[in-house]
Amino acid sequence: MSRSDAQAMENEVVAGTAVPLRQMAALFALGSCALLNVYATQPILPDIAHRFGVSLGSSTWTISASTLGVAVAAPLAGAMSDRFGRKRVMVAALIGLILTTASCALAWNFPALLSLRFAQGLLVPFIFTAALAYIAEEWSGRTATTMNGVYVAGTAFGGFCGRFLAGAAASFTGWLSTFLVFAVLLTPVLVLTVCCLPMERRFKASASLGDSLRSVAKGVWDWRLLATCFVGASLLFQQVTSFTYLSLRLAAPPFSLTSIEVGALFVVFLLPVTVTPFFGRLIGTIGRPQAFMLSQFAGIAGIALTLSIYLPSIVVGLALSCMAVFAGQACATGYTARHAKGGRSAATGLYLTCYYLGGSIGAVAPAPLYVRHGWFGCVILIGLVALASTAVARAAWRDRTPRIKNEVKDIQNT
Repeated sequence: MSRSDAQAMENEVVAGTAVPLRQMAALFALGSCALLNVYATQPILPDIAHRFGVSLGSSTWTISASTLGVAVAAPLAGAMSDRFGRKRVMVAALIGLILTTASCALAWNFPALLSLRFAQGLLVPFIFTAALAYIAEEWSGRTATTMNGVYVAGTAFGGFCGRFLAGAAASFTGWLSTFLVFAVLLTPVLVLTVCCLPMERRFKASASLGDSLRSVAKGVWDWRLLATCFVGASLLFQQVTSFTYLSLRLAAPPFSLTSIEVGALFVVFLLPVTVTPFFGRLIGTIGRPQAFMLSQFAGIAGIALTLSIYLPSIVVGLALSCMAVFAGQACATGYTARHAKGGRSAATGLYLTCYYLGGSIGAVAPAPLYVRHGWFGCVILIGLVALASTAVARAAWRDRTPRIKNEVKDIQNT
């Protein structure tokens, strides 16, 4: 790298660069893909149970099927992104996701729906891992942190749209038709990705797919990366547990909310859309471990508020909990992409596997606890998981060198 290149990089690290709005819009849209479909069935579990004649507990497998698909495919997705390039993989995955999403509307029985949901999940990590690696490679310093926040904010927006539209469709046109709506919404995301994101400039392809897969295996021996994977798993565990079982609580007496009313509560996902990009700046100011601890304490306070019998207090608590999860996600994904010096997508794939395994566990494992102790038991469990993840993050993310200045010096010395 020449001296002029190093100086340009230094300016980007210290001051940040003006990122074209169209690129920010494309990354925001890509983020929305991650959660648009994955949790869309949360507000309509009773409708699914009634439609296919299964128990309410069995209906939660429509959530776990998609998250398991993500967990299974994530390591391969990361390896393929490291081998074949970021944008190419994202575009191919988007095309596949549009087709499988539309196919969900044709599900003729419960096993068919689960199979299609699993197929949707298989495609999501090809977008997620490639996008995070793209951000880490194309931008540096606080600009990369901000862009990562924009992407994570997109996942929050997708989470809201998926849940709200599913609830609305169940009330007005039947819940199966919502998948056709999602397929239509994914089409402009594909257009934005193709037209607005330039081909990667700093990507260096791995020598072979085998080398990429070996990068995943190396991550298993990196305790800091494994600790971050645990943090990610705990975050999605918290979110899936809270929204799944709180939805069941609100659908039952004394609240007795309808599907569309439960879906409307997911408007709280719009708050992280505005907050998370600014939280990315806070990470650069006070440090990643401190920012994560702050987010988790806010989340614990929020989930405690949902014990109230008053709906407004529950909504406020749910909003705090939701913002805490996405703020924590910005901390964890940013660390993963920066920590992995080589094979970034492979490392992100390993993180994503653990992240969605946490979500799969959160969808079904708390069910016996909910049956025996109700929502109170779930709140205690979520709080304990948040405290455990905070302790792990503080141990793993300790700065070994000053952040920005040393990063600039390393660049100049190459």
